Amino acid sequence: MTNLLEKSLLLGFSIFLLAIFASILIPFLNEVNVFNNKKNADLDRYTFFFDEIDSAVLYVINNPDESYQKDIQYPSNLNITFIESFVIYEFAYEEDKFSKVLIYNTSFFNRFYHDITPQIYLLNVSYELSHIIVDFIQLH
Repeated sequence: MTNLLEKSLLLGFSIFLLAIFASILIPFLNEVNVFNNKKNADLDRYTFFFDEIDSAVLYVINNPDESYQKDIQYPSNLNITFIESFVIYEFAYEEDKFSKVLIYNTSFFNRFYHDITPQIYLLNVSYELSHIIVDFIQLH
């Protein structure tokens, strides 16, 4: 009988300790979840920006007589290089440096957008003299 009593006391005490640890850890797990969601949102901002420029360039390639204009939020810590038929994106995120290179079947007018302040710009993409010209025009 004492063996059964000891087991039930140990089981009750372990459930009690588990409840205490869970009540301590649950708020911290919520903070970790919020932090991870924020991190993913920041990376999604870069991805959205890259996709927007890519769709603008593809639109101008498919419609060379038209230009593409749209207001776009330029992210922080991003350098863009348009050279020959390459678009090179370089950005720093949480002390890590990332690079993404896109290749197109047409050439660009060489442009370098380095150390630009993050704000809303007018993205202007046009096709002139057999080169694609990409401009970020500062809005007020």
